[in-house]
Amino acid sequence: MCNLKDVQCASDTMCCLEGEVIETKSSTRLDGVTVRIKGLDRSVRTDVNGMFKFNGVPEGQQTLQFFKVGYERFEQVVNANVSSPYLKIELETLMFQLQTIRVYGSNRSFSQFEETTDLTLDEEDLDRRLGMTLATTLADEIGISQRTMGRAVSRPVIRGLGGDRLLILENGERTGDKSASSADHAVSIDPTTAKGVEITRGPASLIYGSSTLGGVINVKSNHIPQVLPRQLDMHLAFQTESVNSGLTGTTGFTFPVGDFAGNVEWNQRRASDLQTPVGILGNTAISNLNFSGGASMIKPWGFIGSSGSSYRSDYGIPGSPEGHINGVNIVLDKQRYEGQMEYRFNTRMIEKVRLQTAYTRYQHQELESNGTLGVEFGVLTYNVSALAHVFENAVAGIWGEYRDHATGGFYWTPHTREFALAGFYLNQRNFDRLTLQGAIRYDVRRAEPFRPGAVVRAGAVQRRDFNGFSGATSGIYHWTDRFSTGATLMKTFRAPGIEELFSDGPHLAVFSYEIGNAELKSENGYGTELFIKYMDDRFRVNVALFRNQIRNYLIPTNSGEKEWGSGAAGWLWIYQYMGHDVVMDGTEIQIGGEVISQVHFQLNVSYIRGTIQTSGQPLERIPPLNGKFVISYKLAPLNLHVASRFSDKQIRLGEFEEQTDGYLVWDIGGYLNFSWWHFENMVVFGMENLFDTTYREHLSRIKAVMPEPGRNMKLLYKLNF
Repeated sequence: MCNLKDVQCASDTMCCLEGEVIETKSSTRLDGVTVRIKGLDRSVRTDVNGMFKFNGVPEGQQTLQFFKVGYERFEQVVNANVSSPYLKIELETLMFQLQTIRVYGSNRSFSQFEETTDLTLDEEDLDRRLGMTLATTLADEIGISQRTMGRAVSRPVIRGLGGDRLLILENGERTGDKSASSADHAVSIDPTTAKGVEITRGPASLIYGSSTLGGVINVKSNHIPQVLPRQLDMHLAFQTESVNSGLTGTTGFTFPVGDFAGNVEWNQRRASDLQTPVGILGNTAISNLNFSGGASMIKPWGFIGSSGSSYRSDYGIPGSPEGHINGVNIVLDKQRYEGQMEYRFNTRMIEKVRLQTAYTRYQHQELESNGTLGVEFGVLTYNVSALAHVFENAVAGIWGEYRDHATGGFYWTPHTREFALAGFYLNQRNFDRLTLQGAIRYDVRRAEPFRPGAVVRAGAVQRRDFNGFSGATSGIYHWTDRFSTGATLMKTFRAPGIEELFSDGPHLAVFSYEIGNAELKSENGYGTELFIKYMDDRFRVNVALFRNQIRNYLIPTNSGEKEWGSGAAGWLWIYQYMGHDVVMDGTEIQIGGEVISQVHFQLNVSYIRGTIQTSGQPLERIPPLNGKFVISYKLAPLNLHVASRFSDKQIRLGEFEEQTDGYLVWDIGGYLNFSWWHFENMVVFGMENLFDTTYREHLSRIKAVMPEPGRNMKLLYKLNF
């Protein structure tokens, strides 16, 4: 059912389509509804107010499709022109299903802002790509690589940028773990518990942090429900893969009690040592256990709630003659407590205000094969933020953080605390065919040792203060309804971390003796990006060219000297943090379309070239030319695909790097959605590395020890009811 009222669009040649979606009987506004323009391959999801909007829609008759679990599918034909109507769509509840409201992955936190080169995964895409880690789940997206030391330990790298230059967040706040600081530290998020992923670049990324030249990956959960379900909403998921006899089970449910909603989720993962084409990679087993519970009060004005979660992971790092010959075992334990409140004013000046806080207790122990404690890290993190959506297309806010960082074992980094405070503002303006975005942020950060005055190999242990501006602007011009171009300019600020300033000790898991540099200055990045987009009914192409120049790029640099550190031979290479001026040039190309009816193709290619400007030498740990080609056949409810992953050899090497050969690897798979016994079912199946090819990834820290995984049969079953 559809009611209309006239509004005006912004252009005589291009149109906007906007409206809201409500439930038929209760008139409750529905968030997370997929709204798709049939034939244009464009979709959005309704926000928490049930609102949706498309910009740059070609004139003429368009068919809008509306999808949501638990509701009848609906289509509405609209005559798109300069006086296109405001749509008020009513969805009817499916009588044979439990009435639920779900949160989906591509419901962007800032959906009123036009996307530049952001990436979004809806819930179905997330399930189809689901891997053991967040990095393997996102690895097929263009421009994303993996920093890895085995399948259990991997972290995404975007456009050659990782660590603190690529923020990984839980529900918009820091994860509180140590994954950004070292290759052996795992991301403390299991992707099977995620309800969606947002990858944000450009001006909007500065809402989350100042060091976002690589971007922001925000993993969403439903720990604190934001929408009140009318009945029990439950899901079960099982995942297995043959390459490590891995088995994962996840279950969770959301339930209402009056104006309150509760959520409980449990997840467990077990996997044995990894199989490669040349043998078993020892000491790569993993065991994860994850539990969360939360509740919120949901009212017409918004919601307020809290949650608690526990994450424990036991995993191994393979042995190496450069570190410990039998490998290192790591025990990771994290407790996290969150609070959120959102109040909706629904006025032109202030749409809504969101307050958020998080406390994380993180403990990390690295044990040698004989049980001896090598390194221990303990981090307490407190985050608080306040964010307001104002003047329709603007966001303003403040953010603060306190970290208490301690080390133990044979690692002598001093006990240090950090204070950080930031303010930010993001705005968008629409001018006929041109859309402009701009953001500015100012950060102050202090690193303060509890006992200043000591002298370690990193230098004098003393308080360090840092501050700096970050800013970005982006413009998108729609030449026609199918063709648009854009550009982004960005300046980022990054203060040195505690490890970069004061590290001192052997780190066997990454085969190095690490020394900080207490005199380090801030890092400043300058990014430029140009992009082109074309899309019609059967063909689409996206091209992005970018350059990132970073002054005082902070990296651990091999000194060429060794230090006694209980390695296999008793010696470890000394790495000290140094600042370099670097430049990273690159391109990304996406081409896709329909070959014949129901047969589609997609080609992704990315290339990055990194150089240290002061010496002219190649920058280390830069992925080579790589990409993926996919042919898919869609015959609902069954979808099948054949894919090839390829990479060129990497011969532009840092002084102590090893060359990596190119490869071509084939995958096959598919997925099936169906309803059975009044339940929604999804089955995802596939075989990776079909021909058991021996290949190595350049960003792998253990490629000299073992290649990447061999042939791998994967299966996922998910049930919603």
